[in-house]
Amino acid sequence: MKPNTKSVAICAALICLAVVCWMAFGNGGGQTKVTYSQFLQKVRAGQVANVIIVAGSSGAAQVTCRLKDGATVRTVLPADYRDAMAAMQDKLVNIEIQDSSAGRLKPLANATPFLLLLALWFFMLRRLQNGPRQGRLG
Repeated sequence: MKPNTKSVAICAALICLAVVCWMAFGNGGGQTKVTYSQFLQKVRAGQVANVIIVAGSSGAAQVTCRLKDGATVRTVLPADYRDAMAAMQDKLVNIEIQDSSAGRLKPLANATPFLLLLALWFFMLRRLQNGPRQGRLG
């Protein structure tokens, strides 16, 4: 394989990897957002199978909810979400409460595509600084 072809293949692979990472981490994993009122309606209608509540430092809590049809939705609960807890307990929803420290790696996961693009830029810049190499066999 020629050196130029090899570097183009590496660049293409890095770009593909960056796009895949962006798609995986960038859009919330395909979860749709619902309002607090819609969330309560779904709970009271018995459509919710389980929830994961991540307590925030501001008092509001992020909720990831798995519906009985397999869909996943997200919402934010207010600081005082006793009504929601009572409704979930009445409908026997499986509730998991996590500390907000569990999401500390999320910024790193969100930055991964940009870090890969930065690495690609650095790699290409180094290749340009070295210039063409004559007489080298791949």
